[in-house]
Amino acid sequence: MLNPELITHAPWHEFYGFFLKGNPPLIVLLMAMNTVFFILFVIRRIRGRQTFRASTAYIIQGLVVLSNFFVIYHSQIFQFAKSTRSMI
Repeated sequence: MLNPELITHAPWHEFYGFFLKGNPPLIVLLMAMNTVFFILFVIRRIRGRQTFRASTAYIIQGLVVLSNFFVIYHSQIFQFAKSTRSMI
């Protein structure tokens, strides 16, 4: 069961600061990435194409989640890759 204190006592001001970091801000990158996927979905619907199989839809949703993950953690991923390359 969800504890309501998790929502009322959450540090929302820290989330605000987190999503405004970077140039362009992180929230802009996330919105742009998700908008591209949404536009592709709308275009497919407008053209009347057959709906995706369930497995294909899960793969696309996974790609959206992975792309959002990459946008949020890209600096850490690049830093890790750079440090790993220097070890070799």
